[in-house]
Amino acid sequence: MRPIRAPEPMPEGPEPCGVLVIDKPLGWTSRDIVNKVGRLLGTRSAGHAGTLDPQASGVLTVATGECTKLVPRLMDAPKTYEAEITFGSATLTDDATGKVVREVPVPRSLDKVRIQAIVDGWLGTHLQVPPQVSALQRDGVRDHKRVRQGETVVRDARPVQFYAAEVLAVAAPTARIRVRVGSGFYVRSLARDLGEALGSAAHLSGLRRTSGCGFTLEECVTLETLTSMTIEQRRGALRPLLAVAERLLPVAEVDATAALALRQGRRVPWTGGEGEEFLAVHAQTAVAIARMDAGALLVIRGFAHPNLQRAEVETQRLGGAADAPA
Repeated sequence: MRPIRAPEPMPEGPEPCGVLVIDKPLGWTSRDIVNKVGRLLGTRSAGHAGTLDPQASGVLTVATGECTKLVPRLMDAPKTYEAEITFGSATLTDDATGKVVREVPVPRSLDKVRIQAIVDGWLGTHLQVPPQVSALQRDGVRDHKRVRQGETVVRDARPVQFYAAEVLAVAAPTARIRVRVGSGFYVRSLARDLGEALGSAAHLSGLRRTSGCGFTLEECVTLETLTSMTIEQRRGALRPLLAVAERLLPVAEVDATAALALRQGRRVPWTGGEGEEFLAVHAQTAVAIARMDAGALLVIRGFAHPNLQRAEVETQRLGGAADAPA
């Protein structure tokens, strides 16, 4: 049982806003990490970008405050994993935590060349059946709960993006493989399908996310390091909204009147590629995510910022017009 620690005094000032990249340890759920980080930062406004199962470790991006608005885009960014796959048995969950449901001989031709040829054939837009034990929902009930209640969950194959794969090592009955994939890709399903493609069975026996949401393991902080900091140091370690958003979108610099118009949800005349999305920035402050639409910037998601709000009040007091440069 983890010890219960007395809450630390909360620093004065606005709620923390930014991103922490955590090297998630084994045995923790992603929600455990979010709750822990929220307590350490003194905020309830926190969320993660891309679930890692308890038996997986590695890059987990936790956003707080206004940065939580970036979570869907962070989740859409490619992720890289190093996986260990064990051949000869299939499990209910497609990983090592599930009940073994089938045992077959390990393939004789378990070698790097053959495995690489199979996964290379799956690159691109790949149709994949999710594991029956997952967080996917139907009629408001998650699949893992249905399975615990004795149901058999069968889902249709769905398109996912499989960008790259490299077989790192093979030593029967296991293989290690590095994959780069898009949102919604299940490495557990890859292990299952690889076993079937080799005329055998397989399950995922180890998983580490080495990059995700535009961040790498080298940019991570451990929970131990985070816990050893003061709350001011933890908040100081947050990657600011602008620095994170710039990794995801091209930047369009706007002036004060355009910033005010965008924050009020008004369209701003602009020239550019139709349908393109930008991060509108003013005075080194992220104003909004906007899209080019019929010769104007249309707000998709706006960001609150105390300093910008004060500047806008002053602009309104002076009677500034909402005209923007082309």
